Amino acid sequence: MFKSNSAGKSKTGLLCGTVLAISVFAASAAAAEKITELKHSVYVGGLFLGSIDTEIGEENNNYRIESVANTSKAFDWAFKWIAKGKTVGLIDRDKISPFLHRHESTWNKNARSATMNYDPSGAVTVETTGKVSSDPNKYTTIDPASLTNSIDPMSAMLLVSNRLEAGQGCNAEVPVFDGRRRYDVKLTEKDSRLFKPSRYSVFAGEAIGCKIEIVKKGGFKKGQDNYDRMNQEIVVWAAAPVAGARVVPVRMQITTDFGGMELHLAKYHEGPIQLVSKNSK
Repeated sequence: MFKSNSAGKSKTGLLCGTVLAISVFAASAAAAEKITELKHSVYVGGLFLGSIDTEIGEENNNYRIESVANTSKAFDWAFKWIAKGKTVGLIDRDKISPFLHRHESTWNKNARSATMNYDPSGAVTVETTGKVSSDPNKYTTIDPASLTNSIDPMSAMLLVSNRLEAGQGCNAEVPVFDGRRRYDVKLTEKDSRLFKPSRYSVFAGEAIGCKIEIVKKGGFKKGQDNYDRMNQEIVVWAAAPVAGARVVPVRMQITTDFGGMELHLAKYHEGPIQLVSKNSK
């Protein structure tokens, strides 16, 4: 069952949502409770844009991911964005099965949300809130059948991260539904890259590159490619920040309407491991 009261999003909001998803590209199955806290800082044109705080919890093959992203107060004069996401589900060997996913965001004064529930058959039920388009034909149609066995963006990144943890590489194609858009995320492994020490990041060393491509299926604005700015090559670099840590996103660089955007791993906390970058905010 697919019910939606809103569709589409500005390219900038979509990009922010993608960054939020990327921030949880980071967990693997564990037999005992394991909690990892991450903080990613985002810079645009050299200016601090905002941060993404993520907590990943796993116990007895159950996983929970919670994330909060917000822009710096220095940008309030131009725009203000905050987003919260939560996913809970089950990890069964190589399969990721979400039970519930919810995200809500506010762009300036425009609020919207999506809540998705999954049953064991793979069917998805979604409820959305937010501004409704006055033109029902403005967006491409979503085939209800394509939602079956799709997963949310957070779970998709968890799936890829598990592959990296298992040494399987990031080559994969994952069916994703974010509550408004249905698309496939195609990932291709790139050559590793060596990062030098930086005051922006807790990571220095060799990282695995995963190229991200979006294959649109439905829910996108007609006559306009919502991913125009994302047709550039997007590579997320992932690595364990220190020995014994999880493989997490450590760097991303892309071009936006506001200039070059960089994402850095600014903090990492898991058990006795506590890392903080010199420039962490």
